[in-house]
Amino acid sequence: MPRSADDPLWVHVHGKERIQVKVIIFAYAKENHAAPVKWALEQGGYHVVCWGGLSWTEEQQASLFLGADTALTLGPFSVEPGDAVWIRRPDQPKCHPEVSEADRKFADMEYRSFYHSIAYTLETLPVWCVNKFSAARFIHNKAVQLRLARACGLQVPRTLMSNSPGPIRDFLSHNPNGSVGKGFTPHVWQREHEGSVSVTETFALTPQRLPSDEVLTYAPGIYQDRVVKEFDIRMVLMGRKTYSFALHNPKRALDWRQDAGLGHVQVEIVSTPPEIERAILMFAEKANICFGSVDFAVDKDGQWWFLEINEQGQFLWLDQFNPQAKTLEKFCAFITAPQDSDQPLEERGTLFPPFSDYMQFYRNLPENQEPLDVAAAVAASPFMSRE
Repeated sequence: MPRSADDPLWVHVHGKERIQVKVIIFAYAKENHAAPVKWALEQGGYHVVCWGGLSWTEEQQASLFLGADTALTLGPFSVEPGDAVWIRRPDQPKCHPEVSEADRKFADMEYRSFYHSIAYTLETLPVWCVNKFSAARFIHNKAVQLRLARACGLQVPRTLMSNSPGPIRDFLSHNPNGSVGKGFTPHVWQREHEGSVSVTETFALTPQRLPSDEVLTYAPGIYQDRVVKEFDIRMVLMGRKTYSFALHNPKRALDWRQDAGLGHVQVEIVSTPPEIERAILMFAEKANICFGSVDFAVDKDGQWWFLEINEQGQFLWLDQFNPQAKTLEKFCAFITAPQDSDQPLEERGTLFPPFSDYMQFYRNLPENQEPLDVAAAVAASPFMSRE
């Protein structure tokens, strides 16, 4: 039976033409955000497929045909006009393990180049990317984030990025409220023969705590004026809408992620100040992104200080801490909304089940002994070493 023109499973593509939407998630089906989103979208009647990234196995192979028409296949399915593509968290391109050692560097570069060809070509096809690969690579750079945020009117702490001991020591000596240190990338160190781990996180820093000059050159770092904060904000950007949540940590830790993973953070729904929302929407327009998780620190005067944005940051853990956040429903509404729709995401979100329903579904699966804990994944990292 043909669907009506007002059916939410159909979207505008070219002019008045409407076709059925498919959602393609660049991540493994069991990834901690891909799995709930896929399930919720399917409950709403959508066709959802997952692709773990480019590799040598059959399900991760790809073909890109360029002729009079362009055809792209990812594993067993094709990318078609009108599809929504969520570039969530695919694996890094991986060549065949039997490639000879002499050829491995070449094969790795070929796989990486082919993946980039796929990701960039998506931007030229009549599909919707969340986010565009070029924009994601651009805004992933922390220096670009801070410069762009300041240019859009947001308050940003003074920041030094360096591996040079002299400028680092000078920067720390001129901060009346103290300084913090950060890494450019998340990382986890698994201790040999132990169950414990060490992770990168924001930490307080004084000139007296600095190691020797030589150690400061071992890895570049980010050094920043400390914001004396009352609480943190995690904002989720979806298109032209922002959703803000105050994170109250009884320990008042500089970095709330570890305590969130342990369940010690309280999540409160708050209104985004109009001037902050205007600035973030300007930021998103200049960065050419439509989705992301933004972190702010709020000081005793109520001033919001921009810290960073992760264009594919975790957000479903907010629903675990506060079911009224409804980020799962809102995201499903966002990624499937017709591009010319002005229907509020809150209204459209009623088409999809809440995260609590997914958790109940997950617990009832026979192969799952423990429920999926998205909150614990907040502090997790795809990068791990052993020491």
